[in-house]
Amino acid sequence: MSNKESEDEVQIISEKLQAATTLDPPAHNNAQQAACRGSRKSVNNGSSPCQPVVDDKKVSCVAAGGDFHVVTRNLPELNLPEKILIVIDTVREQQCTPFKLGTGATYSPLYMIKRAVESFVHAKSTIQMSHEFALMTVDARSIHWLCDYTSDIRTVLVHLDGVSEDVVDEEQRIYDLDQLFEAIYTRITIPTTREQSAPAAPTFTSRVILIYGRSNSIPKFHNGRKYLYDLTDNPYFFLDVLFVHEPPGEDNRCEEVYAEITTLDTTNLSYILEVGRNAANIHNNMAKLLAHPLQRPLQNDASYTLYSTQAAQEAHTNV
Repeated sequence: MSNKESEDEVQIISEKLQAATTLDPPAHNNAQQAACRGSRKSVNNGSSPCQPVVDDKKVSCVAAGGDFHVVTRNLPELNLPEKILIVIDTVREQQCTPFKLGTGATYSPLYMIKRAVESFVHAKSTIQMSHEFALMTVDARSIHWLCDYTSDIRTVLVHLDGVSEDVVDEEQRIYDLDQLFEAIYTRITIPTTREQSAPAAPTFTSRVILIYGRSNSIPKFHNGRKYLYDLTDNPYFFLDVLFVHEPPGEDNRCEEVYAEITTLDTTNLSYILEVGRNAANIHNNMAKLLAHPLQRPLQNDASYTLYSTQAAQEAHTNV
C-alpha cells in the first residue's frame, strides 16, 4: 500500500470516529429535554427518571423512555469572573435549636450562616479579586435586595452584618418559590451567550447561592417554574443551595423540605448541600461552594479527601 493510500485510509477512519463521537440532538429531543427538567439524581436511591451520563465537558441525559439526549453543555473550563448572588433565609422558627460549640457557647442559626458567608466572601475574593457579590434576604412576608453587585467585600460585609432574624408568630407550612425566583430573575445579572447573538463568549458567569433555613416550611412552586427555567436555560448560570436545618425528627419536616430542594437542580450541575446544627460542617459546606462552577466536578463525583481510607490505614499500620 502506498503512502498516499495509507494517508487516505487514516483520514477516512478519523472522519468516521469523529462522526461517531459527535452528537447533534435532533429537533424532536426538545420535548425530551422538557421531560427531563425538574428531575435530579436521588442522593439516597438513584431513582430519578433522568440519570446523567457525563464526560469532561458535556452533561447528557437518559430519559425515562431510554432515548439518549444531550442536555448541556460544551463550555470552556475557564476561571471567568463570577457574579454571585447570595440569598439568605432570615426566618427563625418557633422551635429553633441553636448551634452549640465545644466551649458551651450557643449561637443562632442566622449568626452561624452570616459567619460562614463572611468566610466564603473573604476566601472567594482572595482567589480572584474580580468576583462580585450581591445580597438578598428572604423573610416570612417578603424579599429584600440589600446589596448590588460589587467586588468591594467591605460593602458586602457591612450589609451582611445588618441582616437580622425574622421571628415568626405562626409558621408557614409552605413557602412560595414563585415569588423568590421572580425576584431573582428581575434583579440578577445574566451573561449574554453566543446563542443570543453576542459578538463574543461571556466575560463572566452568574451564580445564585440560596441558604434556606426552615425545617417546617416546604418550598414549592404554585404557578410553574418559568423563572427557574428561564435562568437555568442560560449555560453560564448556576444555582447552588445550602439547607441549614433542625436535627431531623418527628416534630419537623426536614426530609420533605430537602426532597423539594433537590428538585431545584434541573441541570444536574448544582450543588445541593445540607447541614444540621454543626458549626464546623456549615463552614465546610460553604467551602465546597468556593470551586468555580465551570471547573468543578458534578457533586456526586466530588471528593474532599487527600488520600484513600485504605492508604490512611496502611500509613497508620506502618507507623
